[in-house]
Amino acid sequence: MNALSIGSQDVLLPGLLPASQKVAGPAADRESGTTEFQPETLDASHFPVSIRHVAGRGRGFFATRDIQPGETVFSAVPLAWAISEDWMKNTCWWCFAYSPRRGHPIKAMDVDTTSSKSPRSFSNRYKGVFCSLECRQIAITAHGGQEKWGSYLALLAGMEDEIQQHGSRKPSSNRAHTGPGLCSSTMGLESTLSESEVKRLACHDVDADFDPDDLTDDQLGEWISAVWDDIADHGLFSDYMPDSSERELTRLVANQLCLCDALSPDQGSETSASDWQTEMVAKSAADRDVAPLDALFHVKSNETEVFRASIRQMQLVPTSLDGSGSVPATIAPIRLPWHPTPSLILQSNWGSSFQAAGGSYSLLSRAWERATKSHKLGVLDHAGFRGVYYREKANSFGIWDPPTDVLQPAASEASGLGVSYDEREWVGFSIYPTAVYFNHSCAPNVSKTRHGRTMNYVSNRKVQSGEELFISYGSTTDVVSERRGRLCDHFFFECACERCIAESSVQLLALDE
Repeated sequence: MNALSIGSQDVLLPGLLPASQKVAGPAADRESGTTEFQPETLDASHFPVSIRHVAGRGRGFFATRDIQPGETVFSAVPLAWAISEDWMKNTCWWCFAYSPRRGHPIKAMDVDTTSSKSPRSFSNRYKGVFCSLECRQIAITAHGGQEKWGSYLALLAGMEDEIQQHGSRKPSSNRAHTGPGLCSSTMGLESTLSESEVKRLACHDVDADFDPDDLTDDQLGEWISAVWDDIADHGLFSDYMPDSSERELTRLVANQLCLCDALSPDQGSETSASDWQTEMVAKSAADRDVAPLDALFHVKSNETEVFRASIRQMQLVPTSLDGSGSVPATIAPIRLPWHPTPSLILQSNWGSSFQAAGGSYSLLSRAWERATKSHKLGVLDHAGFRGVYYREKANSFGIWDPPTDVLQPAASEASGLGVSYDEREWVGFSIYPTAVYFNHSCAPNVSKTRHGRTMNYVSNRKVQSGEELFISYGSTTDVVSERRGRLCDHFFFECACERCIAESSVQLLALDE
């Protein structure tokens, strides 16, 4: 969850309630099995954290003073969210109150039998619910009013229709062509290279290929954009239906795009490098319903990292030498065509790296087209989609119930008290862009606990001034190889925290013996 200072938007989301008008969500009945929603009121100016550059990890949160155990060091509200398909009827779309036994009673929109736009109500096609009318009204206001809320529901309903109809759709016969595939974004990449680099990579040759390790992230990003031009122009991966987890991420993207009226990530004003870190901390908290839009565009897009990680995985040779999975042995570098074509994208191993995101974009595009027949939405293009998708893919938090990662599985089993990780229920995704500066450690000094929509970060031991603050990106009870494997799969890095280094060293010594 690293960050990079890039162009940002100084844009306010439509309809945000000012602090004086903010309405707290209802406290749900604990006995009924729902999640209690009692957000804390915290002063962001007093958070004892600052954002600093960390070599090899982008940005990180650091303590600005000594911190005692149990202190709330940071608090954040989400910018976008999506509820799990399995728990749509049981989780409040606004305050995340979870009711596994009886579900929630309030539909996303009342049925309007007089409206020509809803012969089949959106609330019947999209299964999202609210725990109260109050929560629904706050959500509608945050989305800019009833009209924009209706457009958002039309988009979600369009996605549900596409998912339901996918099984009966006949595969399209026009999924690729064999032309040269030259496009402006590819030609633009050549202009960023020196003459020696052009000769070394043989860029002048349409049939040339290259090693992705020879390109900078910016240059590889231009090549990836060329691939996406073909994905969008030729409808590639439109026959591929993303799995449920990927669909939930697509709903998260849809929520974000509707909240910001589908603005391009490149639009907006610049925030000076000297000010934005302080601004992100000050903007975080609890005096707003939705995180500031510009916070998302200070988050680094993980697109090139995701692609490089996928390519590296293809290069690994499976081995059972240490029983821990794939270990790099003899690696033949995967070379990429300088000028990708639709046929190559669909038929090559490297092309499969775009399948999940390409399928999600295709699903959202078709739903977008459905929704715009009766509702007003902005223009969706692959650049805007990717700008949100790859910022949220490795930076989103799971919405869990119970809403805390302060769990003691061993104590739970021994005493019958507490809750283990296996007993928590995953009910959705959310993105907290002001909180992405917490880096990971398998021995974290900060734990996170959710109060309704608000995520609070609490120190679990004494922290000295100047020390980096860490959370864990998941369970830390597994062995080091399993922890590292999960982090590589989901967050695209190999953990090198002190605990992992120590435990892997012990494993290597045991193998030597």
